[in-house]
Amino acid sequence: MKKFLTTLIFLLIISAQVEAISCEDSTFAVETINQKLRKWKCTPLKIQYGGDELNNAENIAYMNDLAEGHGFDKKFTACMVFYSDFRSPKDDGTLSAWNYDTDYKNWSWYFGLYEDGEWKLLTWGY
Repeated sequence: MKKFLTTLIFLLIISAQVEAISCEDSTFAVETINQKLRKWKCTPLKIQYGGDELNNAENIAYMNDLAEGHGFDKKFTACMVFYSDFRSPKDDGTLSAWNYDTDYKNWSWYFGLYEDGEWKLLTWGY
């Protein structure tokens, strides 16, 4: 049985799709998302990588268009997209753009990569 499980795990590992982003890249993205959610007083529920297929010419062009509109002078060469679920804060009497105490699902986060290797969170939302 042990040999069977070892073989099965090995097969799952070699057949799994290898993601193009590094562990360092994904750690940066998750930490950035968590910081933004904490700033908004939201509770993260789930954060997941959108997959390598979203690092495509169409998304990179979209991000460069946004960057140009914001006056950025550098171009993005790659992108990574994450999705998150989170809970908005409870009503504490302050004005908020959120529906209070509500779960938001599949909130997207777009990060662009500059040629110099720096990732930048460019946009987020639905």
